[in-house]
Amino acid sequence: MLRMGLDIEDLKLKISESTEMFFRQLSRDEQKKIGQFTTPITVAEYMAERLIDNANLEANKTVRILDPGAGTGVLGLAVVEKLFSRNPNCKIELVAYENEPMALRVLESNLSLAKSWSIELELDFSYVIRERNYILEKEEILEDSAFLFEYNYDLVIANPPYKKLSKDSLEANAMSFVVHGAPNLYGLFWAKSAIELRPNATSAFIVPRSWMSGAYFERLRVFMFDQGSIVELHAFDNRNNVFGSTKVLQELVIVVFQKKRVESVKIWSHGDIMNLEQSESIVVPRGLVVVGEEQRVYLITNTVQLRLAKWADALPSTFLGSGLKMKTGLTVCFRNRDLIENEPSDNNVPIFYADDFDGHEIRLKRESGQYLSKKRTGFLQDNVDYIFVKRFSTKEESRRIQTAYYDSERFSSEKQISTDNKLNFVVAESSNLLKGAFLVMSSTIFDEYYRLLSGNTQVNSTEINSMKFPDSHSLAALGERYNVSELIQMSQERIDKIMLASFGGEF
Repeated sequence: MLRMGLDIEDLKLKISESTEMFFRQLSRDEQKKIGQFTTPITVAEYMAERLIDNANLEANKTVRILDPGAGTGVLGLAVVEKLFSRNPNCKIELVAYENEPMALRVLESNLSLAKSWSIELELDFSYVIRERNYILEKEEILEDSAFLFEYNYDLVIANPPYKKLSKDSLEANAMSFVVHGAPNLYGLFWAKSAIELRPNATSAFIVPRSWMSGAYFERLRVFMFDQGSIVELHAFDNRNNVFGSTKVLQELVIVVFQKKRVESVKIWSHGDIMNLEQSESIVVPRGLVVVGEEQRVYLITNTVQLRLAKWADALPSTFLGSGLKMKTGLTVCFRNRDLIENEPSDNNVPIFYADDFDGHEIRLKRESGQYLSKKRTGFLQDNVDYIFVKRFSTKEESRRIQTAYYDSERFSSEKQISTDNKLNFVVAESSNLLKGAFLVMSSTIFDEYYRLLSGNTQVNSTEINSMKFPDSHSLAALGERYNVSELIQMSQERIDKIMLASFGGEF
C-alpha cells in the first residue's frame, strides 16, 4: 500500500479549508437557492470507502469516476485518494460537473492541487471539469441529451443539489421518464447517473430519505430498480449532524447502488458521523426492503425491525384490499376563512381538527372556528363513524400514527360534518370492520411498521392505503367483540395485547 503520510494530509487540509471558506461566504438562503450543502470530510471519506469496497474494478484498467454535482470537489477527490492508497499503479480519470461560479473557482483550485500532488508522487491522475448543468449538458434540450455518456463510468459519487423544481422546468422535461408531480433535482441526478454507469458498476449518493416512499418518487424508484439494485443503505440517527455547520434539517441516507440485480441489502444506522466505521450493519433480503408495486423502500436497521418487516410481509391483505380507505380532510381552512364560523346554526356543520383529539375520543374543543358553512357542498361528508388520524406530528412525539374514533352517535343531530385538511379520516365497509381496523392502527406495532416506511412526520394516506394489513373477515370478527365506548377508553397496553393475540404471529 502506498504510504502518503503528510503529503496527503496537507492536501486534505487545504481542500477542507477552501471548502469551508466557500460555504462561509454563502448565506443560508444562498445555499438553498443553489441547492449546495457541503459534505464533511469524514462523510466524504466514508462514502468513498463504501463505494470502492462494493465496486467491481478490473485490474490494470483506467478507472473513470463521475462527480455530477462536484461543488468544491470533496467527494470525487476522496475516491481518488482512496483508490491510489490501495493501488498506486492504477490510472484514474475524474469528470466533475459544476456550473455555480463561486463553487467552480474553488473546484478548479482543489483539482489543480490534487493534480500537482499526483505529479509529485508519480501517480496517473487526470481530470476534466465540465462547466455545465449536469442534467441539461450544453444547456439545451436534445432528444438524447440525458444519454450522452451512457455506459461511461466505473464509479459515481455525489452529494447532488437538493432543490424542488416546477413540473415544466427544463430539467424535468429532459428527465420526464422519472418525473411525477413535483420533482426534486437530486432524483434527476441519481437517475441520469444510473444511465451513465457501466454494467455492474457502482454509485454512492447522499440524499434525503424522501425518495424511499410517496407517489412523487414512484417513477424514480421503478426506473432505478429496473436499472439495478441498492446494495447498501446508511441512515443517520441525528438528522442535524450529517452536514455539520450547514445545519441541513433533512433525514439523509447514503445509498450505494449497483447496476445489476442483487438479492440482499446491507443497512446501517449511524449515531455519530465522527465514528462511522464503528457502526454495524444488518443484511436484509431485497424483498423486505423494496416492497409492493410502488417499490417503496423500508429502512430496516436492526433485528427487531427485521422481525417487524417479516410480520408485515406475512399479513394477507392490504389496507385498501380489506375494505378500508384513508382520505385527507376535505377543508383547507386557511384558504376558506370566509366559510369558518364560531357558532352553530342550521346553515353550518361542525368541522373537526387535529386538536379536537382527547385521547382516542373526539370532542368539540375550540372556542371559535368550530363550524363550517354549508355553502360549499364539496367540503361536506356524511355523519358516520370514522377513524381520525392526525396528519402531522413532531419528531419528538412518541407516535406517528395518532388515532381517535369518531363516534357519529355523539353528534346525532348532524346529518353532515367536515374535516380539516390537517386530519386524515378512514372509511370502512362496515362498523365492525372499522372498529377492528382502529385497534390495529392504534397499536404500537402498526406505528413502528409505518416508521419503517417513512421518515416524514406527515402521515400519507396513499402510503397507508397500500400497506399490508389483516384481512377484512378477521378485522370484522375482532371489531364485533368491542363497543365504541370500550375502544376509546382502552389503554395502550391493552390495545397492544389484543393486537398481538389477534395478529402478532411470531413477532
